[in-house]
Amino acid sequence: MAAAGSGAAGGEPAPLRERLQALTDTWRALTETRLGIFTIEARRAGRSLAVLIACAVAAACVAAATWLMLCIAGLWWAIDRGTEPAMAVGVAILANVLLVVVLALVGRAFTRHIRFEHTRRALSAPKRWP
Repeated sequence: MAAAGSGAAGGEPAPLRERLQALTDTWRALTETRLGIFTIEARRAGRSLAVLIACAVAAACVAAATWLMLCIAGLWWAIDRGTEPAMAVGVAILANVLLVVVLALVGRAFTRHIRFEHTRRALSAPKRWP
């Protein structure tokens, strides 16, 4: 009978315990490699997302300031043309409220695209085994 360590050298297949240990070591190495790659990519994605959010906030601030300047310019133009200041401010407020309502309705219409209906249906469907 051959010793446990000399099984493969004598032409006999390696004992089951050695084969299982080698398989476990290989699986562990593959898992660690994949988890390492996933960790690196997750960190990179997190940093990119943080930069994107910061850029979006900055762009929103610039857009809000630009909109305020356009409203002020419109009010100034209307008052300069002889419109009563109260009427010009009222029209500006009404236009802003109307814009907010339209944007809210458009946003609400697009929320149906982020419900993942087909994915939820596929995940909740009963499994059919052959």
